[in-house]
Amino acid sequence: MVQAKMKVAIIGCGNVARGHIRAWQDSSDAEVAMLVDVEVSLARNTQAEMDLDYEDALRSEEIDIVDICTPSHLHTPQIIEALTASKHIVVEKPTGYDLEECRRLKFYRQKYPDPKVAVAYSLRYYPLNIEVKRLIDAGRIGDLISGQFTWEHPFDPEYLRKEGVPHPEHLADKGGKYIPSSQACGPTHVFDLSRYLFGEVEEVFAYHSEYGVYALTAFENKAMGILTTGVTSSWGLQNPTVLCIQGTEGTIHTVVNRQGEYTGTLIERDKETVIEADKDTGHGDRTRTRNIINAIQEDEPLICPLEDSIRTSEFLHAIGDSYTLGIRVPVHMSGKTG
Repeated sequence: MVQAKMKVAIIGCGNVARGHIRAWQDSSDAEVAMLVDVEVSLARNTQAEMDLDYEDALRSEEIDIVDICTPSHLHTPQIIEALTASKHIVVEKPTGYDLEECRRLKFYRQKYPDPKVAVAYSLRYYPLNIEVKRLIDAGRIGDLISGQFTWEHPFDPEYLRKEGVPHPEHLADKGGKYIPSSQACGPTHVFDLSRYLFGEVEEVFAYHSEYGVYALTAFENKAMGILTTGVTSSWGLQNPTVLCIQGTEGTIHTVVNRQGEYTGTLIERDKETVIEADKDTGHGDRTRTRNIINAIQEDEPLICPLEDSIRTSEFLHAIGDSYTLGIRVPVHMSGKTG
């Protein structure tokens, strides 16, 4: 018997939604059935003559998955509404715009535990990073000692020198409003990647400049991390080193070359091996889509579940506190849910 395709509603039709839509279109197990945006023209430009409301997606018995691509400050209420409507969810990062939202999300997740909720922290979905995590978990480089984590976005410095042009961290979204990634800090991917590979963070000391955020972190496993994220000139190399992970038995090193290929090397006691994985440096859309479909159909573990993403948000807010106050800050968990 042929299984019916799952129906997906895309909530928010700005630039980030395009990759989500393409990934669903490439899937043989799901299809986009609804497009929703408060800026109706965005939905119409994405698919002619679509004019639907968010509540329509939640009320519709035909919709199985809600894919939330809206600005960051809308994620928490929309996740809660979708959980209450028993919809599976894909949502862009971050989750938990402040610590109170983290608490609310934990409460509603405990109240509605059944829907699958996948968060789009794209670096987790890179095939190479998934393989790096497997190698670490398998003990190939021994106990973790330290890690350098870097992810930067390129910009054109000549464009920025023009009068009246905003700095990259202040660029507006499609609706003409500036919405930061969270109250803690704009760029978030590399901080989540460090948790994905090294586990929970005990404390952090961070600096913030107009070009990015720079943090020194102590993990619960006693490893140390140097985290760099922000922007860099498009005239050079965007990410000449993404990961440099030192263990008691070896090293893992990954790079992005000028052609955008993402590759890695495992260095052990008596040999150096190229890590076999896809070189893709997109947004991980296809891997994420396949992952949540398999989670729904076969109970496959999610690569970035909501609960884990909330912990990243708590880390982000500790980073924000650190560079605002100029002190070393422990990572606070919003444990109470009532």
